[in-house]
Amino acid sequence: MSALRATDTVMPTAEDTVHHNPMRPPADSPRTVSEAVWVFLRHPSPLILLVTLLALGVMRWQAGDLAWQDAAIALGIWAYFPFNEWLIHKFILHYRPRQILGRTVDFYLPKTHRRHHSDPWNLTWVFVPRHVHALVLGLLSLVYLVAGSWRPELLTFAFVYLLFGLHYEWVHYLTHITWCPPLAYYERRVLEHRWHHFRNENYWWGVSFGAGDRVLGTAPDAKDIARSGTNRDLGLKR
Repeated sequence: MSALRATDTVMPTAEDTVHHNPMRPPADSPRTVSEAVWVFLRHPSPLILLVTLLALGVMRWQAGDLAWQDAAIALGIWAYFPFNEWLIHKFILHYRPRQILGRTVDFYLPKTHRRHHSDPWNLTWVFVPRHVHALVLGLLSLVYLVAGSWRPELLTFAFVYLLFGLHYEWVHYLTHITWCPPLAYYERRVLEHRWHHFRNENYWWGVSFGAGDRVLGTAPDAKDIARSGTNRDLGLKR
């Protein structure tokens, strides 16, 4: 595909951009904070999380005073979440189809994630699918109904976990647009996730946190890692 000339009026597509400079977002990507927030809130996943967090916050406030258990739950989730997203990314999203008894066993989430890798600037594949939210919220609701005296702590758990989930969605989204907050933390997260997409998909599994990669040894210096050549198809024939 040939490069567009300066005199061309057609904006470069995501495919053009990836072909000429893989780590540079397309020209129509959000470039300001207002554009970034507006596009973010147009997608169902962030809205589902925001509405759910508001409801959980009200329910937890009505349940009574916060106690040390709530702080312990929040700290526990904070410590675990980097490994949570590392495990999900590596073993669920990058699941490879298997042949079992002559049948191909594959799942919707890894299928959509492979689409995300093949078209990384397409925001359709960036966010958590709605059916995953339905499954998680349904499970939390079921546990809440049988939790008894543990209901306030469960509300705290659900609120904090989904708050980190919203942060995950925000950081992942930032990786796939032009604008990024001028903070070293976010700049680092964006850079490492782009290395995962455009250098070698076998490293940098963390998205909103990098601690999982550092503890588990999957955050090398990018200069030490060769380009895999399979970032777009994950080594699978499409």
